[in-house]
Amino acid sequence: MCMGVAAGAYILTLFAMKVLSASPLLVLSAKGYTGDKENLGKCEQVYFRAKVIFGLNALAGRTLQSGSAVGPWNSSNAESFICYTIRKNYSIAGWEFGNELCGSGVGANVSANQYASDIAALRNIFHDVYRGIRHKPLIIAPGGFYDANWFQEFVNKYGKSVDVVSHYIYNLGVGVDEHLIERILDPSYLDGVASTFSGLKNILQKSATKAKAWVGEVGGAYNNGHHLVSDAFVYSFWLV
Repeated sequence: MCMGVAAGAYILTLFAMKVLSASPLLVLSAKGYTGDKENLGKCEQVYFRAKVIFGLNALAGRTLQSGSAVGPWNSSNAESFICYTIRKNYSIAGWEFGNELCGSGVGANVSANQYASDIAALRNIFHDVYRGIRHKPLIIAPGGFYDANWFQEFVNKYGKSVDVVSHYIYNLGVGVDEHLIERILDPSYLDGVASTFSGLKNILQKSATKAKAWVGEVGGAYNNGHHLVSDAFVYSFWLV
């Protein structure tokens, strides 16, 4: 599994670099109707603007103790990579710090206090390496599941150092649940996720930060969903 993840990340990175080195625009050619008979079937170029966001390894330098990653973040590898993109004149929309490390975490967790300190360190790196550059990328964090107490502490301590507070939503639960369709078709159950949005909104509004709230990942049911549910028409209802 580790080899597969590493290979996938390597391929995605190469693809992103190709996009960046060519142009911030992706150009596709397609035959399409332009509105008049004379141009019917004419090959046209369709432009898509691609914005690239990289995730930074927030576990570098830490040690794992009973599920908690402790110690300060080692920023050397991240700083080297950020400087590389600047030297190559790549357009990066944002840098997201960590993945699923907030609250109780998934596999590992980092305390809100330590996470906030590390974000401040990342902001200091930004001040140095992006000095003189007009358009700076966004700093995005923490990229994980909403935990009111954790997010409250994180935002209160160093909320000014982050531009986007991101969280994930898989409100349908585990994909193997046999009652998945029942949840999807139950409006009262689906409305329960509203508390996540209102909770995070209140934390940000009561703080000194100007950060925006983003949903970084959303997929309904986690662990690859459920065959004949996630890949069927009924799955569209939970998102609506």
